Amino acid sequence: MLTKLLTFILFILSISTISAQTTEISGKVTEKETGNPIPYANLVFSGSFIGTTTDINGNYTLKTSKPGATLVVSAIGFKKQTVPIKINQKNVIDFALEEEVFTLGEVKILPGENPANIIVRNIIANKNLNNPRELPSWKSRIYAKTEIDLKNVSRNLANQKILADFEFIFAYLDSIGTQGKTFLPVFFTETISNYYHDREKGKDHEEIIASKASGMKTDFLSQLTGKLYEDVSIYDNYVTISEVGLISPVNNMALQFYRFYLVDSIVSEDNKIYELSFRPKLPQEPVFIGKLWVEDGSFALTKIEIQLSDKANVNFINNLQYAVEFQKTEGKWVPRNESIVADVDIQKNKDSELLGVIARKTNIYEDFRFMPVSEETKKFREQITVAPDVIKDEEFWLNARPIELQQREENIYSMVDSIKNVKLFRTTAEYIYMFYYGYRDLGKVELGPYYYLYSANKVEGSRFRLGARTTYKFNKNLRLNGYSAYGTLDNEFKYGGGLEYFFSVKPLTVLTFQGQHDVEMLGKSSNAFMEQNIITTILSKTPNTKLSMVDRIELSAKKEWFTGFLNEFGVSSGKIFTAPYLPLVNQQGDTVPSIQSGELSFKLRYAPNEEVLRDDFERTAISGYDPIFMFQMNKGINGFLGGDYNYFKIHAGLMDKWKINPLGYSQYYLQVGKIWGDVPWPYLKIHEGNETYAWDSQAFNLMYYQEFVSDTYISLFWEHHFVGFFLNKVPVFRKLKWREVVGMRTLWGSYDEEKHNSLLLPGNMKGLGNQPYMEFSAGLENIFKFLRVDGVWRTNYNEQTKHQFGLLFSLQVRL
Repeated sequence: MLTKLLTFILFILSISTISAQTTEISGKVTEKETGNPIPYANLVFSGSFIGTTTDINGNYTLKTSKPGATLVVSAIGFKKQTVPIKINQKNVIDFALEEEVFTLGEVKILPGENPANIIVRNIIANKNLNNPRELPSWKSRIYAKTEIDLKNVSRNLANQKILADFEFIFAYLDSIGTQGKTFLPVFFTETISNYYHDREKGKDHEEIIASKASGMKTDFLSQLTGKLYEDVSIYDNYVTISEVGLISPVNNMALQFYRFYLVDSIVSEDNKIYELSFRPKLPQEPVFIGKLWVEDGSFALTKIEIQLSDKANVNFINNLQYAVEFQKTEGKWVPRNESIVADVDIQKNKDSELLGVIARKTNIYEDFRFMPVSEETKKFREQITVAPDVIKDEEFWLNARPIELQQREENIYSMVDSIKNVKLFRTTAEYIYMFYYGYRDLGKVELGPYYYLYSANKVEGSRFRLGARTTYKFNKNLRLNGYSAYGTLDNEFKYGGGLEYFFSVKPLTVLTFQGQHDVEMLGKSSNAFMEQNIITTILSKTPNTKLSMVDRIELSAKKEWFTGFLNEFGVSSGKIFTAPYLPLVNQQGDTVPSIQSGELSFKLRYAPNEEVLRDDFERTAISGYDPIFMFQMNKGINGFLGGDYNYFKIHAGLMDKWKINPLGYSQYYLQVGKIWGDVPWPYLKIHEGNETYAWDSQAFNLMYYQEFVSDTYISLFWEHHFVGFFLNKVPVFRKLKWREVVGMRTLWGSYDEEKHNSLLLPGNMKGLGNQPYMEFSAGLENIFKFLRVDGVWRTNYNEQTKHQFGLLFSLQVRL
């Protein structure tokens, strides 16, 4: 997914002609007092959907064959203006908007006497009656369009020889005629959907029936852009963006975070509508500024416009605006149109000159009907589905669009493929792909992962590895893979390879065969860097010795019954060899050359409401705040595929994350397991340790590798992220925008020596005693926007270790 998003930045457009008999309006919107431009101001013909927004320099252009008589310009924090329009002519109109300033006068205002506060309390009291999510089931047709612009594109780049093939980019840039910051519209897509709100089941479904995208795979792009509005409901107490809970102006505790002002009241269709403005009490909090309109009597919102406070502790977002307008249907206020604009760059500064991205999306609701929808939604397996015949001709779109496209939107369609033929573009896109996936794409084959090319440890010495796999261009159902490696100390070649045959990628049905002869770290967490990774070599506290040679052959079948519910059946044979630093020794003290297992396995993963974005063979899961359940059974059989042991294992895991706004969010990972059978230590549960300086979210970070082993166990990992709740209120620290995080990890386990005595435990490996193993942590996130530092305390089992405290680091990018 990241590759596709980055590739947006390289799409460039040209100009297409506009039909005759149009009304053209252009100009600039500025602040009256300062003359500064107002970006993202809204200009709409009164009583219609037809309009546009200003660019980052405050400029706008609007061309239409269906103009209205008056044009209304509005921006959050300013008084709106209305002007008449000359039909079928060119209009040049500049606007100078006055800032809205609100005071409650010089008199003393006692609690409860502000009329705006009374209205807000009534809005809150009636939220359950007016929230569209709480209304009876309904169905609507939605037209949506999404645009992505690249901002701060320097004209000076045109003089670089390396960019000579991109000359047409800068010709287009100059044709816009902007002064000040430059921007290029580089991506555009449209969809038409049937949207179902199933009140009985508490679920929403979107069926995309038509889609048009500029140069992207339709299914992938439609699902990706469909996620822009997931979990956005202004009636909720918090608007969640990534993991940051932004406080809604109609939060149940809104009066503690906002100051409200009654601006006006008007009578519309025999209904009295109040207009309120709001400002944050503490700008550093994750809050908004804006306006809302509410109907007297029902206290339902009829319209709301919000903009993220520029001082809020949110990374990378220069500007975030969201607006939704409601219409009355069968006595209920339901969505009519909504829009979102996000201005993003690394620096987070409205005067930034760094390359950035502006994303905007508009939804228009049509044919809104209250009706039972459960029967219609039975066929949907995913929250967002794409019909098989979504590609429509231009005649369809001309008739289906409720609003006309603007010139820049048409230009995106007309020139999007031009850049794809430029060699530099193809090379840049290939390196972006390599950075994200780890493979260098050569067409039908790709080499990698590049971070496995070199590593070092005490068993192999310097290790060199070369791997490759086939791509979607080689075969749309079959992917082959293989690698070979060599160690300079053990002078031994290692190798592995296999295949994946995809009967279906949506839903996933795949058969996998894999084999290897290579060293492994037994008991390493699934989240840790592989031992053959160069990053592991760099970050290890001590040279790695706890490696075993393993021969393994696996055959598995994976079936996705519906999105979020997956089963896997497998059969495998594995041989573990004695190793120089990790020998297999029996009770008599003799070295055992190897042990072998033959087993059957079954896995289950259930992640309700999870969304999966698919890109050829790759899958990106997007999980929300619903629990994820995992279950696994393994049955070892003596004599099966050369196996030496009978055993039975079960393992279950539960992972969840929940919001505790405004205190941030918590997440936990609970695991339980049991092993039956007289088996040696390599087939027991070797608990996940960490001997690097990198924070591992699924390991005990001060436990050594292979320190503890169990046949019965339960573990709990817990973290709470305060997202700056405390530091935001400290004058010095709030400017740094650091965020607090605390955690705890504990493990209970038992090890029955009498049942597992065929091999002696190596080195310092042992079972747990009567008390649980415990770690506590406290740290800071968002240091320089990408660094996390945790201090970890190991509180017990310290008899054989001097490392009772450690500092660990990790890189993370979050809003």
